[in-house]
Amino acid sequence: MKNRIMTALMLLGGAGTAFAAAGEEISGASLITKIFLGFFALIVATQLIPGLIMLGSLLKGLFGKEARSAKLGEGSRGGIHPEREKAQAG
Repeated sequence: MKNRIMTALMLLGGAGTAFAAAGEEISGASLITKIFLGFFALIVATQLIPGLIMLGSLLKGLFGKEARSAKLGEGSRGGIHPEREKAQAG
């Protein structure tokens, strides 16, 4: 009984390898696959450009001259417009 089980396992194990190697080899992607990947790359590239522009604007806003002056308090009156302040004082 044990001998039969071992023989059956050896035959099935060897046959699985043979069946796996019997398929056709594909050398490259088909034309439709290349078109799909190219279209996907085009979408990514067109979304990358505005994203980089927005990143540049964000960094400019955070680290630009106006950001430094706002941090230091130059030109800021705590939300009161200078013209209104003159009108209220005068």
